[in-house]
Amino acid sequence: MSNGNVNTDEVTTEKTPRTFITVRYSDEELEQFRAVILRERNNSLDELRMLKDRLEDLTSANRAEDSMVYSMHMGEQGSEQIEKEKTYQQINRVNDYLVKLDDAIERINNKTYGVCKECGILIAKERLLAVPITTQSASYKIHKRCPEDGIDRIIGR
Repeated sequence: MSNGNVNTDEVTTEKTPRTFITVRYSDEELEQFRAVILRERNNSLDELRMLKDRLEDLTSANRAEDSMVYSMHMGEQGSEQIEKEKTYQQINRVNDYLVKLDDAIERINNKTYGVCKECGILIAKERLLAVPITTQSASYKIHKRCPEDGIDRIIGR
């Protein structure tokens, strides 16, 4: 992957014309990011199916126990309820992630993927590969300010 494209656009205001620079990743790079996001999306859909199957198993086991002459001990019933609640939370988490992945695909379609929404700089590729749904540069996320030199750096400790 290269460092992205730099486009220069001229903006005319009432007082003086000025030039500003907009940055973006190349179409080739965006397609590479799309492949990563689609792979992540497929993995999340698989996880969602597994969680729904688990929830169905817990629910059907609960129905079977209701019809038994000797029902389950109250402690076991509480444990199963907790498992169902945890599974619901995981399903919600995966659904939220899928929405964010879809948003990332939309940003790729708009050619704005990988541009920090706070600073307007290119987000480091390493960050995008690790957190494909991110909309903030690592520099902004960590320091709550845009880097002075306009370069997003991920520095290990």
